[in-house]
Amino acid sequence: MAGLQKTLLMILVALIVVAFFMPWINVESEAVGGITKVLTGKKQSQMASISAFQVPLLANSEESRFMISIIKIFSPNIKDADKKSFLIWVVPGLALLILAVKTLIKKNRWVDLAIALIGCAIFLLASFKIVTTDLDKLVLKVAIAYGLWITLTSYLGIGLLSLINFARQIKTK
Repeated sequence: MAGLQKTLLMILVALIVVAFFMPWINVESEAVGGITKVLTGKKQSQMASISAFQVPLLANSEESRFMISIIKIFSPNIKDADKKSFLIWVVPGLALLILAVKTLIKKNRWVDLAIALIGCAIFLLASFKIVTTDLDKLVLKVAIAYGLWITLTSYLGIGLLSLINFARQIKTK
């Protein structure tokens, strides 16, 4: 069973890495032109979707006010959003770190418990933030895209897989 679990973990980590480059949010193209003109002073061509990889690049570009305004939808009181936006690159890095730790430390119930808590917490906290953010009443028409959902469900899968491992180790002791 350990081989199957390791394969599942590798698949989930690969999904997180690949989904990092997929669209995480979609911005209604009709709103983008007008709002971007207000935010940046120039009309921008249609921007339909933004991947997690693009967030810090856009937040630190010439047209950063547009990306920062999107960031502030989810975190209204954030300071230095342009600099903090690079933290999003931790998402695939954490998944790769989890894989490395699980490869090096094969059977340790406390490692499994920690990974289970991390994976489930990422899913629950991010999902709660998405559900409680009213995206329908915003000036910018923002919708959550499939890349973010793939990432969150993959972290949940990692958490549940580690929770199963933790429960098995508790049961055998």
